[in-house]
Amino acid sequence: MMRWPLIALCLLWGTSALASDVEADALRLADDTPSSTTEQRPWQAYAEVAAGRARPQAAGMAQDDGRLSLDWRLEPATSGPWHVRAAGRLDMRSRPALVQEHTIHTLKDAVLGYTPTQNLVLEAGRIRLRQGVALGYNPTDFFRDGSIRSEVSMDPASLRENRQGSAMLHLQHHSTNGVWQLAFSPRLAMDKPAPGGWNLDWGATNHLNRALLAYAPRWGESISAQGLLHLRQGQGAQWGLNLSGLLGQATVAYLEWSGGASPTQLQQALGLVGPEQWHHRLAAGARHTRANQLTLTAELHYNGAAPGRRGWQALRAMPLPVYGQYRAWAVNALEPATRHGLFLHAAWKDAVRPDLDLNGICQFDLDDASHRCWLELRHRGRRLDMALQWQRNHGAALSHFGAWPWAARWELIARHYF
Repeated sequence: MMRWPLIALCLLWGTSALASDVEADALRLADDTPSSTTEQRPWQAYAEVAAGRARPQAAGMAQDDGRLSLDWRLEPATSGPWHVRAAGRLDMRSRPALVQEHTIHTLKDAVLGYTPTQNLVLEAGRIRLRQGVALGYNPTDFFRDGSIRSEVSMDPASLRENRQGSAMLHLQHHSTNGVWQLAFSPRLAMDKPAPGGWNLDWGATNHLNRALLAYAPRWGESISAQGLLHLRQGQGAQWGLNLSGLLGQATVAYLEWSGGASPTQLQQALGLVGPEQWHHRLAAGARHTRANQLTLTAELHYNGAAPGRRGWQALRAMPLPVYGQYRAWAVNALEPATRHGLFLHAAWKDAVRPDLDLNGICQFDLDDASHRCWLELRHRGRRLDMALQWQRNHGAALSHFGAWPWAARWELIARHYF
């Protein structure tokens, strides 16, 4: 069942020539929280209607569902040192997940900012502070845990865009030598509350006191770097490093690493007390852009805090509630459930004809041989986008991707921009 998505990716690779250059923002390592909109107006919004059908892993009837989403962003133009920014998303589903409500609102940003000088920006509020250069897994994206309230796609770009920020104070200073960032996120709630569609969900993003220090030196146009230090209440310091550099004119190689003393993921999921050990997390890959606007990405993922092959087999043999509790923790933390993975991504803009995009993702678990693939065909209009998405999960019982409740899913999506 996985052959035709892999064949499609191979065909995408072979149908184009080398590009003359690579996108300029491929090397950008600083916080990518948007600070301006592409159109000069104070607000942006779109409505999205989706209808899908899912086939369960176990024998049973296919299930139909529907979704209506409203996504909005507000950023009024200002002439003084003060600025505000807000963004949110409302998802209404006909068939929600077991732990979700039919209607879920995600407050992505709610920011008050002050720019006393040209090089200094101070912000306070709910902020999506997103770090990392990899696409499929971001070990240095320290504020990602608990950030997803409503997942509408496995596309990493969707997960990074449609998540809720953390309440924090954020300082960013630009100099001729580099960019400094300092963030402090206080504890506002002890525990994650019961599911609530309009709950601000502080227990998910602000259940611990956390601080982040990051520095990105200016080394030139062909190589970029960023060092990070993350401090989290009750846990050892976590260090991070992002590196990105050009290999020729059309290829970017990158490495994203974090490390520090911490409990294993199983200990954290089950609330077990034990000695902390040093764990490494790593995403290493390359991105190649070809002349016909086809971008191909391949990444290797390593998560030292997750169980390896033998540990994963032992966990799958444990009582089902233990296994389920661990899987739920990994999904909420946006951490791979196992130690080794491979991620492939293809994005072809204006494929075959203008305004027709083709995107594909394949993820492979190298510890249990399970995999999942996702394909999207999207037509971009001036105010209306139409998309057809397909996803396939495959693997043995209780494997990483074989444990998802449905084996295959189709979804038709219409998005209207206001």
